Amino acid sequence: MRVTREVPVQTSPSALWTLLWDVARIVECVPGCAEAREIDPGRRYTARMTQKVGPIGFSVALDVTVAQAEAERRLVLDARGRDPAVGAEISMRVSLDIEPRGGGSLLHIDADGRVLGKLGALGHGLIERKADEALAEFGARLQRIASEPRC
Repeated sequence: MRVTREVPVQTSPSALWTLLWDVARIVECVPGCAEAREIDPGRRYTARMTQKVGPIGFSVALDVTVAQAEAERRLVLDARGRDPAVGAEISMRVSLDIEPRGGGSLLHIDADGRVLGKLGALGHGLIERKADEALAEFGARLQRIASEPRC
């Protein structure tokens, strides 16, 4: 499964880069992300994702590692996890590329993943639609949070 999206964000590449590393704020952007925690800042994180795809609900503890980081330009994350209750196994690579655009930024998101087990048996089309919906929601939330003034 592969989904891509471009998200215009009304903030500078520098401010967007800082936001992408702010775990507490970025969790608010990710649909179904119940929690996230830094294990080794800038290198390794954990997160819990809870979603429903078709008739199957699942909760996956993810181990997230930073595969590549080029300040204010590119961030690549690898995530892996398993929900033993439904026999779902997920692995994903998410690339986030920041491009200056006018007075703001354009965030290119490329998510490439595999879903195995009962969840994977639901079919590629259904899983891809759910992933595309989640990416659209992520983009909308990111735009909102990036435009909020910080206290």
